[in-house]
Order: sequence, then C-alpha cells, then structure tokens
Amino acid sequence: MPTTDVLVLAVARQPGGLMIAGMTTERDPVTGLRWVRSSMSAPLALDDLRYADGTFVRPGDVVRLATESTGSAAPHVESVVLDLEAQPVERVRQLSDERRAGFFPAHLDTDPSAVIRERTRSLCLIRPDYAHAIISFDEETGRFETRLALMSGKLRSNDEGIAVADIYWRALARTWLGDEPYVEIDDADLQARLGDMYVVIGLNRKSNPLILGVHTVPPYEATLDEDAL
Repeated sequence: MPTTDVLVLAVARQPGGLMIAGMTTERDPVTGLRWVRSSMSAPLALDDLRYADGTFVRPGDVVRLATESTGSAAPHVESVVLDLEAQPVERVRQLSDERRAGFFPAHLDTDPSAVIRERTRSLCLIRPDYAHAIISFDEETGRFETRLALMSGKLRSNDEGIAVADIYWRALARTWLGDEPYVEIDDADLQARLGDMYVVIGLNRKSNPLILGVHTVPPYEATLDEDAL
C-alpha cells in the first residue's frame, strides 16, 4: 500500500470511534488539492492517532499514511483504507501560522453545493460569513453537544445549526460551557474570541452534514480529555 502525506483538516467522532480527513499534495480542479477521509466502515481508536511521543494527531499536522482508495460510490468518493500496522501515523511537519493564513483562503471549495445539496462528494472547506455556536449538556443523559449555525454565500444552515464532531472544537466548547447546561455564542463574540473561522463540512454515513473540522489562524488552544471526546 503506497504512502502519502496528508494535511490533516479533521479529527472527528464517528459511530464506533474516530475518523480523520485532509488534503494530499495531489492537485484537484475543484478543491485545489485532493481530499481523503478514513473509511467509515473502519473507525479509528484514539490510540491509532497517537504519535510515538504520546501526543495526538491535530488539524494542521502533515502526516504520512499508507492509504488505498475504497472505490466508494458518491458521495463518499474520498474514502480510503489506512494500513496503520504497516505505517503508523507519522508527523512529517506542522503547518506554521503564516502558512495557515495563506492556505485556508487559497483552498476554499469553489462548489460546496456539490457536497451540501447535490451529494456528489462528501467533503468541503468553507469560510462562514456568519457563525453562531450552540453548546449544551443534558445532565440526565450525560449527552454533550455543540452545534454551529452557519451562513456562507448562498448556503445556510437552519437555526439549530449543524452538529460539530471535531474533537478539538468539542474540547474547547466544554471549557466555554463550564458548569452551565446551555450556552449560545453569537457571531460577534466568536469573532472577538477566535477571529476568522474556516470549517470542514462532511457527510456522514446517511449523507447528512456534520462539521468535521473548525480552524482559526492562529489555531485555537484545546486540550483533549481522553474520556470525554
């Protein structure tokens, strides 16, 4: 199985475990660079994403992976199998703040409706014109949830927003929630806290949209709790 270097743009929860997604160095006429995502039929464990030094894969890392296309039908055409025994995740480098500032605007999806409306592929990178965060914790069920209501060009989520599966954003949102059961953070407050945001939207197994990655320049600080992803 050949190896390829992947700029990680999403580390996210999925049923049964975790997934990662990112862009390779291969050119793509629509997205700029070719997207890949780990197969949904082979969820990853957190230890699969642990480097030899004990730290975890983060968005902005460039990692070396052994990948092979699954040949999946639309929309999950980016799906690949990872051979983590032959090639455990290896960090090649990290994207500097300067390169992040140039990368995200240069690689915005030119046709996100192909993902969100037409479902011909399953991953896109957008810059929201508006974002509103909704964070909640149900003490009875123990369910923590964070969502983002977004508007980007002609695309708009409903007022309830789109669920965020990005484990680093979820960690940040937990700190914002604190001991409260429910918090909303409006666009102006998000902008003041984080600056411009870039969002990776992906389709789940049922082809419903999820937010798989949330990016800022410089990256926001978030510490993972391995027992509460």
